[in-house]
Amino acid sequence: MSTTNQVIQKFLPEHLREVATMFTIPEEFLEKMPDLIQLVLESKSLDKNEEKQSWFNLLPMMNKDQMAKLRDILTREKQKLAEIEKKYTEKKKEMSQKFVKKFEESKYQDKMQSIRSTEQEHREKEHEEADDLLDQI
Repeated sequence: MSTTNQVIQKFLPEHLREVATMFTIPEEFLEKMPDLIQLVLESKSLDKNEEKQSWFNLLPMMNKDQMAKLRDILTREKQKLAEIEKKYTEKKKEMSQKFVKKFEESKYQDKMQSIRSTEQEHREKEHEEADDLLDQI
């Protein structure tokens, strides 16, 4: 195993290790700023591998302020996406509950209609039997 792979194994979460091996990432940054590397790897706005590699290539040329700004931008992106996902999940749950409620109401209405039909049949049968008894008298 190469030293870069060992550093990746040591400093990055398991779910990113395989992805990280597809890039040339300066080991120094893997060791000193694994959080920034993780943010770049997980970024949705940097959807192409070429874009991510470009940022890894730029890291050695960036000063601390630029790296802090990059970290801030990627952190805010991650937070906003998490908020959107939470809202989406809540909305999906709400819609599902409405559907289930409507489905249950529909089921209830169908059952009530079935009961009404059965009662009506029994009433008609009772009337027929009563008429038959009256005819026999």
